[in-house]
Amino acid sequence: MNSAALRVMFDHRVEKITLPSGIPESLEELHSTVKQALNITDDISLQYMDSDFEGFFTLQSTTQIQHKSTIKVVTVAPIVLTLFPPNDSFTDGDITEQCLDTTTFTCTTIHDFSYTTGSSASTVILSPNNSPERKPWPKEFIIPHFSVETEMMGLTTPNVKSDILEKLAQSIFTYTAYPSSLQILSVAEALIKAHPCLTDRGSFSGVYAWQTSIKYKMANFRTKLRGLGIPEVMCNALKHKNPDDRKSAKNVKKPRKAEVNYLPFYPVGEDETTLEKEREELVSELKKKNNEKIKENMNKTFAHRRHEIINQCPSVQDIKQRWPALFQPSQVSW
Repeated sequence: MNSAALRVMFDHRVEKITLPSGIPESLEELHSTVKQALNITDDISLQYMDSDFEGFFTLQSTTQIQHKSTIKVVTVAPIVLTLFPPNDSFTDGDITEQCLDTTTFTCTTIHDFSYTTGSSASTVILSPNNSPERKPWPKEFIIPHFSVETEMMGLTTPNVKSDILEKLAQSIFTYTAYPSSLQILSVAEALIKAHPCLTDRGSFSGVYAWQTSIKYKMANFRTKLRGLGIPEVMCNALKHKNPDDRKSAKNVKKPRKAEVNYLPFYPVGEDETTLEKEREELVSELKKKNNEKIKENMNKTFAHRRHEIINQCPSVQDIKQRWPALFQPSQVSW
């Protein structure tokens, strides 16, 4: 069988894929080959260039393409349901989620809410560069103001698109570091609505190119934040994962509603070592039943506890051994 070559368009890339065995007989095999060649993990759909209409159409069969044909890769966005509780107000308490198999605990995540009160003993001063407070995703995304050059020149220079994506990434990060496909779509649609001149003429929806660009921009933006030591994205770096989980995009800890994976900075002047000593003192105070001191230490060690639970994902038994006060009625009651 003669070999074949395809011109493949994906995002802003144009690649040549050589098929030593020729065009695959099944569409599934072609999908697998393209995903492997371009290192794509998402579900995809393929489109081929139709010579009659000089446009792209959905590829239904591999018989529609031949040697030196041009195909376009389109990522298929997963269906995501975002559930909002009727009330976002929470009191002191824990949300415990246990991931179980038939024999042992495999993963445990405890969301420990610790809020300050009017008592000075329960007030903890966080560092000025504390993690930004997350706002709920808006019903309609507000496009930020771009630089004067961008507003005046549109897309006439290469730097303009970079400025647009940078501003969008900064705005998205005020809501979430890990936007879903539907959230990215809403941003792209809001951008085109605010600036019709930016419409993607090469796609039916007019926003596909922006969707893809925003998706990869957020990935690069998170990489930059990891370099700055932002805990929310640091916990997903490969070197911070367990040896068995060191695989890209595996067990990514994304904050959800109620910040189940919230990772704050350590308080001013504190680090893992000093807060570990506070934890040991907390265990001793628990034996004395000094509720005020216990409450103060629990608030002070909040960041240390969050980092341990999110990054190490310990079992309930381990958490109970290291943080027995977390299971006291004063800490778990709603």
